[in-house]
Amino acid sequence: MAMALNASCQIRGYASKKGGKGGKGGKKGSSSDDDDDEDSGSRKGKGKGAEPSGVEMTFDPLDLEKKMGQCLERLKKDFMTMRAGTANPAILDPVVVKIDKKMVPLRDLAQVSIKDAKTLMVNVSDAELTTAIEKAIREAGLNLNPIAENKAVKVPVPKPTKEFRESLTKQASTSAEKAKTIIRKLRQDGMKDLKTDLKAGMSSDENYTLEKKAQTLHDKYIKDIEEALKAKSKEIMSN
Repeated sequence: MAMALNASCQIRGYASKKGGKGGKGGKKGSSSDDDDDEDSGSRKGKGKGAEPSGVEMTFDPLDLEKKMGQCLERLKKDFMTMRAGTANPAILDPVVVKIDKKMVPLRDLAQVSIKDAKTLMVNVSDAELTTAIEKAIREAGLNLNPIAENKAVKVPVPKPTKEFRESLTKQASTSAEKAKTIIRKLRQDGMKDLKTDLKAGMSSDENYTLEKKAQTLHDKYIKDIEEALKAKSKEIMSN
């Protein structure tokens, strides 16, 4: 399950103190508008002061959390396509149908509904598509045997064998490990960005705080993945 994730940047302003003598007119007691805008760290009566300067920061904790959340959601959607003996429309999400030499997702051609706990119905508007849809479902590697019925295709969902359950559990575990790998990579990239930001002017205190934030997010989503896998494995083995 390929999961490409792109990083984004956030611009923050950090104050950087600059030395040097003040210009003419910078006497004590000056009340010009420019003086009112001086950085709070400047000292009255002296020509030295701090001027704000924008520093582009590459690490964004909100963006990191968003991407980790997207990774978890994709895993959950992947789990939904793993049949565990009950009728679920998501089972047919991977099915693509060959129409006029083009491969078209089943969801773009028909509406999948639940007839009962063990049967799905694929309803099509064009009866000529029924045969192609039946063939696509049969050959999708889902261990399903669809039955064409005029403008619909009935899809019985058989009770999975012990071997099939074990195979499905391994498949779920593999998907979870891939998701964990992505979460770890996101954290590692975040830590690299923070090292760059530290050199660019971020304070060591804020850098440390954000490092802890990145680690906390990593730990949270790794735990969420493990809990999702545990629930899916239980579902597969119990149905």
